[in-house]
Amino acid sequence: MSDVKGNVANAGFSKLELLGFKHQLWELKKTYHPNLTEQLSLHTLIIEEARKSLISTRYYIVAIVVFSIAALMFGEWDYIYMPVGMIFLALLDIRSSAKEANRTIKSQLKLMRLAVTLWF
Repeated sequence: MSDVKGNVANAGFSKLELLGFKHQLWELKKTYHPNLTEQLSLHTLIIEEARKSLISTRYYIVAIVVFSIAALMFGEWDYIYMPVGMIFLALLDIRSSAKEANRTIKSQLKLMRLAVTLWF
């Protein structure tokens, strides 16, 4: 678990972003019963938010890789518009996810990077 805490500490979050997570933790503890949130800490909240940040974007990443491989295999560079379109849709998804969670896009990208780091 200390390795996970080290990854969270080295994720590069600013003080303002950490205060935002702390406020979110406070809201959760205020909303739910204390028995449900007694094991919830700032590290576990950040880890869960990191995992949630990568949920829908990973499908775009898989689609980008598949369409790029198809363009390379068939030698048709006209098919490259699909990965470019998927990149555009992935960026829109990242922006909407960040806006929904009241975060900046930079913070959302840091969460996604943390999720990939924790995954490997």
